Amino acid sequence: MSKEVNEQQMSRRRFLRAMAFGSAAIAAGMLAACGTTTPSAEAPAAGGDAPATGEVAKIKAMMWSNSPVLDENFKKRADIFNAKYAGKYEVSMELLPWDQYWPKVDLAYASKEPIDVYFWDVQAYGHYKQGLVKNVQADLDAVADFANPDLYPQEQMSVWKFDGANMFAVPENFQSMALFYNKDLFDAAGVAYPDANTTWDDILVIAEKLKKVEGEEVTQWGFDVGDLAVWWGSISLAWAQGGGYFDKVVEPTKFTFSSPEAQNALKWIQDVMYVSKLAPDSETRSVVGQETGIFGSGKVAMYPGGTWMISSNQQLSFKWDMAPMPKWGDNRAMPYWFGGWVIPKDGKHTDAATAWAIWCATEYQQTMAETRDWIPIRADARNSAAFLDGMPAGFKDVSAAIGSARIGDVYSAKVQQILGEVISPTLDQVWNNKITPADAGKEIDEKATAMLSEG
Repeated sequence: MSKEVNEQQMSRRRFLRAMAFGSAAIAAGMLAACGTTTPSAEAPAAGGDAPATGEVAKIKAMMWSNSPVLDENFKKRADIFNAKYAGKYEVSMELLPWDQYWPKVDLAYASKEPIDVYFWDVQAYGHYKQGLVKNVQADLDAVADFANPDLYPQEQMSVWKFDGANMFAVPENFQSMALFYNKDLFDAAGVAYPDANTTWDDILVIAEKLKKVEGEEVTQWGFDVGDLAVWWGSISLAWAQGGGYFDKVVEPTKFTFSSPEAQNALKWIQDVMYVSKLAPDSETRSVVGQETGIFGSGKVAMYPGGTWMISSNQQLSFKWDMAPMPKWGDNRAMPYWFGGWVIPKDGKHTDAATAWAIWCATEYQQTMAETRDWIPIRADARNSAAFLDGMPAGFKDVSAAIGSARIGDVYSAKVQQILGEVISPTLDQVWNNKITPADAGKEIDEKATAMLSEG
């Protein structure tokens, strides 16, 4: 995996630029949150080893470290929970560097003393496959709001029903992708901003108007491929055509990079860099963006990227906004990811761990909206004035487009190896114009599909 792709993957995985608006804003929000009253979610029925009468069930919640502000917010969240359940439950928050996080989770399972509750990522699917993770469906069924499609996205949440019927983690927040754009460059050129109706064909027209060349040097680019240069970004173009990169999300049996839809997606991205040259090629974009990121350089008009960019973009010196991911024809597709909690089924206090996870996904949602450090999964919190005030004007349209989002993950015990050894390095060759999409598709489909069946 290339350094550039690895950094993009880790940026998403670590939530390094989740939705925080800066230390001062979040600190103020967290202080206000201590006095916030929201509808209460009752604790689930007890499970695991119930504490003796009058004894507090003490649990550890674990998350990887993000930044000083976000880490402090997680600690504050634990304080709010402990105040609510004083005398019954008590959670301590442990934050670890990413490279220590999963080894510690795995070691805890191996020693038969699992972490009481920990934050989800695709590695936890392996724990599910080993039968280590609690089925939380009955606990979610006990909370009426979870079945309300106006409050919780039922279709999107169902991807965590790995057995087809039951949830094995509790989702609490969303991440997705959007089209970020430099308003100053649009205004200077007198070009209309992209919006919810913009298509990928429109992007090419707009990019042509915004590209500037002085002599033989490009001084301003109309577009940058951004996170389309990662598989979970580029797949959105294939999805919008009705295709994709694999036959199913959970336990795929084959990869389909050779399909017409996938080929169109890969070719569009490669061509915008090397044929129309409306976007910088891989080498140029790494040079232009080496200090501030290529969008932050102010030399790119449009950039498709993760919503976690909102935080860092607040520090930019130019005016910017965002729009939903463009459509392919009449259809839009975009990836989403959940943040949420996993509960080992053999934990000492699964009742307390489940109470924490469900509280985070219900009662805490309005506080999450007020601190604005994540995109709440609950719709009324996500669409509340507390969350939207101060957000970029286009965020509301981005949020509304979540209904067309599809999970930007694939779940298989082999997937990490396949991504690292086959998919990412082969796509790197496409982005560097070293191989055609057709040859890349053939190579990925043959090698990656074969790896699925290996012992």
